[in-house]
Amino acid sequence: MGKIIFVFICLLFLTSCKKEKVIELQNFNFNNKTSTYFSDKDKYKTYDNYYQIKSEVIGVDTISDGEFIGNEKPIRIEYRQEIFSNKDVLARFGDFDFNAINFATTIDDKMMVFNAVAGEISLKETKKFVELLDKKYGKSKVSKETFIKPYDIYTWRLADRIIKYCVVTDDESNTIKIEDDQENKKINNGKKNSHIRAFLYIIKNEYASQVIGKMSSGDLLYCN
Repeated sequence: MGKIIFVFICLLFLTSCKKEKVIELQNFNFNNKTSTYFSDKDKYKTYDNYYQIKSEVIGVDTISDGEFIGNEKPIRIEYRQEIFSNKDVLARFGDFDFNAINFATTIDDKMMVFNAVAGEISLKETKKFVELLDKKYGKSKVSKETFIKPYDIYTWRLADRIIKYCVVTDDESNTIKIEDDQENKKINNGKKNSHIRAFLYIIKNEYASQVIGKMSSGDLLYCN
């Protein structure tokens, strides 16, 4: 009987070890450091400034002010997804899952903005998510961005943070899709499908003017 109990405890331990941590966004803590999300063990062995969490590959880039060529001052560090899988769940807000993360910090590692991406989501699900946040934080302010491509932005302003939810139609015109044909042992160009992507941004109030509309690449550029 004692051996059975011992084996059962070991199985529970191994199962719990296999469960990978999902970032909870409802009560997002701005005091978390970068090491909360990945560490040296997640570094690429062959590439500098790249990390991997599940299927997501994140590149790290120091952004400068660009005011004086040759004498730029670093103003923030951006952590941007380069590759991710729609099958992964890296973050969650309530019952809503997100497949990839991006964020920006100050030079001394203080969180400025945290972003979670739903790679493919239905319009019905986006409406449910907006309803959830409206119920939790009050009616959102709705605006539309037209500079890059038309998309809707829902904004909630709280005491210590601004939350933005951007719903973007992606026709994959700028995406290279590759499919692995195991049966015929070859790589094919994947079929491109128009779908909806959703971007959730949690912005610390004191850095809002430094990041909203100021980030120009990757998933962070939709933060307007």
